[in-house]
Amino acid sequence: LLKRLGNPEKSLRCIHVAGSNGKGSICASLQNILSFASYKTGLFISPHLERVNERFTIDGKEIEDEVLLAYTKRIHDEIRFMDNKPNDFDLLTALAFLYFKEENVDFLILEVGLGGRLDSTNVIHDKLVAVIAHIGLEHTALLGNSLEKIAKEKAGIIVNDRPVVVLRQEKAVLEIIQNIAKEKDAKLILTDSRYLHSSPFYLENGYQYFSYRDRKDYALSLLGDFQLDNAMVICDTIDCLKSQGFKIPEEAVKMGLYTVEWKGRFEVLKKNPLIILDGAHNPQAVTALVRSIEMLFPEYKKRVFFSVMADKNYMEMLRILKNNSLSFTFFQVDDERGLNANILKSQWQKEYEGEIFIPENTESGLSWNLEKLKNGESKTLLLCLGSLYQVSGIRNYFKEVFS
Repeated sequence: LLKRLGNPEKSLRCIHVAGSNGKGSICASLQNILSFASYKTGLFISPHLERVNERFTIDGKEIEDEVLLAYTKRIHDEIRFMDNKPNDFDLLTALAFLYFKEENVDFLILEVGLGGRLDSTNVIHDKLVAVIAHIGLEHTALLGNSLEKIAKEKAGIIVNDRPVVVLRQEKAVLEIIQNIAKEKDAKLILTDSRYLHSSPFYLENGYQYFSYRDRKDYALSLLGDFQLDNAMVICDTIDCLKSQGFKIPEEAVKMGLYTVEWKGRFEVLKKNPLIILDGAHNPQAVTALVRSIEMLFPEYKKRVFFSVMADKNYMEMLRILKNNSLSFTFFQVDDERGLNANILKSQWQKEYEGEIFIPENTESGLSWNLEKLKNGESKTLLLCLGSLYQVSGIRNYFKEVFS
């Protein structure tokens, strides 16, 4: 398909980002920083939360409907002649390459769809740097049932003689990545938490402050201690680009981290009552989320609003959430892949003695929780999580309620 389109991927300078958790936040932050540094910066992400247009942005601006339609038509015209039909993600990736090439972007930040080694995005030729964020057990049916196997897939984005920035993590994961980097003669840049320091967080302020290596007291708009891990990756990636001769002023780094927005990732929808929305959908992400809540809001109890896909390790996720939870609200967000709320309730009530509520729909479930929060429960927050598919509905509901 790319050959039929004139191989647009060969004309792009890319920053390629893989990982189980955190890659989206890293991508959005890098785009924001490079845009502030006056580079025209494309970003291709997946999945989208509300509109497919979100997958294709330049300097934070989504592709317009009519432009998206025009590119879709061009690609459709080509696949008619192909015996081997590409899958949906292949088509979206090809569209991204064509769009960003014709828009003549200075950089394309490319988020891996699934895994890395065999991902559609990995056909890219010119990688300025590969980036590997946190790795956890996910998509085990496709990627393998151990961290080592998954790490091998993620490390498949490393290319010969090009640097790779890696979040320092479990020893077994790092050894795999180090070996592949050595084989490919790729310079390995590891984050180092010994140089990371964070300041106390205050809700009224709304920002986390951190220092890392030579950067002192930078403000981070994305909350959660896992975002401090991501900040190390972002800073080391920027330094890697600077070492390649790209001019990126420190003011751009500061402003990029200070102003970046990333929907549905530890997003504080309301401060009073306190409502947090997060797309965490595996045990690693839920662990990081709970740790962040305990760090940022240590005195708060929580009510949990939860939906999940049937193929996820949902019981483990619920056990991580159990401590300090006054109630769980379960609903099925996706008719095909979503787990039935009554099945979830029957399993969870064997381990949890608190209140479990099954609403008729998203709105009534959120309304029920809101009433509980408003009725004099001080120091209680509402945590909505479990699936990226629910983010759009929840954001829209609270936008209307609090408008």
